[in-house]
Amino acid sequence: MKKSIFISAFVILVATVVCYANSLATGKWTGTMALLYDVTVNMKEEKGLVNGVVNTEIGDIPLKNGVIKDNDVTFKPFTYNGFAISSLKGKIDGDKMNVVVVFQGMNFTGTLKRVK
Repeated sequence: MKKSIFISAFVILVATVVCYANSLATGKWTGTMALLYDVTVNMKEEKGLVNGVVNTEIGDIPLKNGVIKDNDVTFKPFTYNGFAISSLKGKIDGDKMNVVVVFQGMNFTGTLKRVK
């Protein structure tokens, strides 16, 4: 009896940890970049990749094939509407994500908070 309760509790614990690890970046995040630009980011992790959309005042920017390692989310350089985004990185700390975007050679930083 004790053994089956322990095994059940262990399985639930492992499932919880796996779900958390697989959904660290998944969700809706909001905040301000460079103290000027309000953004909303919707991300979803699937099979080791992070995809999503950044909603901004100037339109929606797709995010594709991001990689998450530990608490770091990184997207490869890409071009959107002719503008070069050479780096997009986020560091997740619970329900907060510090973000650095290198856009047209300039660094933009901000903090996003998870919407619950």
